Amino acid sequence: MKRIRVGLLGFGTVGAGVFHALRSQEEIILRRTGAVFDIRSILVQNAAKERPAEVKPLITTDFRRVLKEEIQVVVEAIGGIEPARTYVEQAIEAGCHIVTANKELVAKHGVELERMARRNGVHFFYEASVGGGIPVLGTLIHFLKSNRIHRVSGILNGTTNYILTRMAEEAAPFEQVLEEARQKGYAEADPSADVDGFDAVYKLVILGRLAFEADISVSDVQREGIRDVTAVELAMARRLGYTVKLLAVGEQYGENGPISLGVEPALLPLPHPLASVNGVYNAIHLEGDMVQDVTLVGQGAGEQPTSSAVVEDLCNLSLLPSPMRSLKTEPLILPAAETGGRRFVCLETREHGVPEAKTLKSRLESIGLSVEETTVSPEGGAAFILRRWDPSYPSVLVAELGLDLARISVRRVFGTEAAAKNRSPEVGTAV
Repeated sequence: MKRIRVGLLGFGTVGAGVFHALRSQEEIILRRTGAVFDIRSILVQNAAKERPAEVKPLITTDFRRVLKEEIQVVVEAIGGIEPARTYVEQAIEAGCHIVTANKELVAKHGVELERMARRNGVHFFYEASVGGGIPVLGTLIHFLKSNRIHRVSGILNGTTNYILTRMAEEAAPFEQVLEEARQKGYAEADPSADVDGFDAVYKLVILGRLAFEADISVSDVQREGIRDVTAVELAMARRLGYTVKLLAVGEQYGENGPISLGVEPALLPLPHPLASVNGVYNAIHLEGDMVQDVTLVGQGAGEQPTSSAVVEDLCNLSLLPSPMRSLKTEPLILPAAETGGRRFVCLETREHGVPEAKTLKSRLESIGLSVEETTVSPEGGAAFILRRWDPSYPSVLVAELGLDLARISVRRVFGTEAAAKNRSPEVGTAV
């Protein structure tokens, strides 16, 4: 039996979850790995805070004390950049393996920290930084070695997925559902990192780095959040056979080719594997040249799923090698495409004088727009899918349709026209 000495940085949701998981799962971990993980010290900011009796003797506010315990592994569960980055660097230099759930740290400084760990002969593992308990990084690193991954797409943030799900179910406005999410503990007091897309960007950077073997930075990802999504457009999208998700998409065009990366509210056809992922769940869809496509779904946050991923990294320290992939240091990153591609357009009006769906489609086609499907709402407003987009179209629509518009929403559409088979009966007909 090996006894591995662990230093735990942080005792919040993730840190406490790791502590309790190592105790509750000790027998099964020992049976499967031949090791016991012994937490020797826990670094916190406030030592006076009330904690369980078994934790109190381990508490310290001095990182130097953690290292003095002859720690072999440091579990970083502080979050953010500093002081987490400094502690991790010092631990690596002291010869400690690192396990972290810190997506922002890995997204912004993961490449340099991995190189530093390799130079010092230690592991830098971060499975819990993406997807909570979903083993997506391990899948990319260890189980798809023979594949060229050309596309990664995912629902990477449980807070925004919960909000969009509830807005669609209840026809409720964003602010109302956000407050509901706060009350249930799904959203922070300051929800900016989630609803403005930063959280999903960090996770996409990590996924893209592994999938495309490229040194991708946070600034390479185009970002748009969900604050301006309305219940009206969610209902209209559904009538056309689509759902709206905050979608993170990375794509590489040919081996060693250019890469596009973006996080934005977008439409998915209802048959798509990600379309039925609702509530706080996360999902990642991987597409490769041999495996074709793989979808992983699970709880993307919370004490147990995240601590599960951290503990799995601990168990794998002596079982799995560090990835040997080299990263292209200056990949060609494509800018966001403003033209081309399919778009969903939702027109919210101040009046009820919207033409019937078939009439609207004919009028749109008469001004040169290529329209897949249209739908109109009895409450006023219309929506349609255009096969090709140009930034000039909003002004064209305002001028040609003559409607008193309160709002125009434009969203990218992923998937194929097969979604039309799943549309509501009202599509393309008068209502």
